[in-house]
Parts: sequence; C-alpha cells; structure tokens
Amino acid sequence: MSALPYLNELHTEWLSYFQLIQELIDGAAQRHTFSQPELDLMLDLEVSRLRKSSRPEVLRRYLRFIHVESTGAEQPARFSAFMESENLHRRAAKSGH
Repeated sequence: MSALPYLNELHTEWLSYFQLIQELIDGAAQRHTFSQPELDLMLDLEVSRLRKSSRPEVLRRYLRFIHVESTGAEQPARFSAFMESENLHRRAAKSGH
C-alpha cells in the first residue's frame, strides 16, 4: 500500500491551514468549511487576550513557529501552546534568565 495518497492529503491539509492563517492576517477567513485544527486555531484566537491590532504580527510569528516546530507532524502545534511558549519566553526575559 502506498503512502502517497496519505501524504498528498496531509500536504493539502497543511496548505489549507497556512492559507487560513494568511487569510486571518489579511483580516478575515474567506471560507465556510474548516478542518478540526483550523477550528481549534480560530477558537484559540477568539479566547486569547490579543488586541485585534496585534493579531497579524502574532499570527506571522506563529506561522514561522509552526514551519519550524511542526515539520513532519501530522497537525500543527496549537496556537494556544504557541502563546504559552511566547509568554514563558517573555517572563524569562524580564526576570533576566
């Protein structure tokens, strides 16, 4: 059994996820159907304490993060986990560690 169909599907899901992030950076999603990771992202964004004006830059950082951290993964790291990581780094930097 070939893994090619699975890999093509996985590739398509990742491209769709990246496209959604770009749509959110640009202002709004342009679609009506979403995968579970995409719904998780939008929910995480909705419950986050980010100012709307900060969202595009934070989403750009998240996009870079998942390009590095999620290489080879079936699903991207959750946005909420990324935000926790960012907050921990920020607190560590403030405390001088």
